[in-house]
Amino acid sequence: MRTNALLLSVALAAGSTAMAQGTFSQNIVGYVNKTVPADSLVMISNPLNNGGNTVEEVIKTDGSLTLFHFIGGNFVSSESLDGEWIDGGDIVIAPGGGFYATSTGGEAATITFVGEVAVGGSVEIPGGLSIASSVLPQAGELTDLMYPAGTETIFQFINGNFVSADAFDGEFLGDIPNVQVAESFWVLNDEGAKTWERPDFTL
Repeated sequence: MRTNALLLSVALAAGSTAMAQGTFSQNIVGYVNKTVPADSLVMISNPLNNGGNTVEEVIKTDGSLTLFHFIGGNFVSSESLDGEWIDGGDIVIAPGGGFYATSTGGEAATITFVGEVAVGGSVEIPGGLSIASSVLPQAGELTDLMYPAGTETIFQFINGNFVSADAFDGEFLGDIPNVQVAESFWVLNDEGAKTWERPDFTL
């Protein structure tokens, strides 16, 4: 099991868990609610397509939030105040990626994602360190979600701590990571870039 200084430094203020729920109509349009705790971090993702998938378009909340995006090897933030995005609202958070979130309003905040399911979508996973999530709003073990395990380590951020799972030559060596709807996770990919294909979706 390996750790990474960057991963651990991000989690210093972490705590609590996120909960998600989703409802979809027959044309695969719907919503997902996600709870963001106050004064601690969770790793979440955008589970639905909406417009250009910018922060301002995607994240609807009455609360005050700070998001941390891992872009080009650095963290960039978005900030909202009482539901209005005052910084970083133009950052794109398409399905398949992820970010950290915390409520800065003194109490937990609820995000409501509204949009369309990205049927036929895929996720590009580079070599090295990145944040990923299921491009479709599904929960389950990564192998059931068609994740292309290679030689890598998956880091989930659960209850304020990192839980790691190693894969070698396409097989997880222990427990297979089980992810929730709109949960993102770190990938430390020891191989070259690859694509996580999600060609279908069953309600």
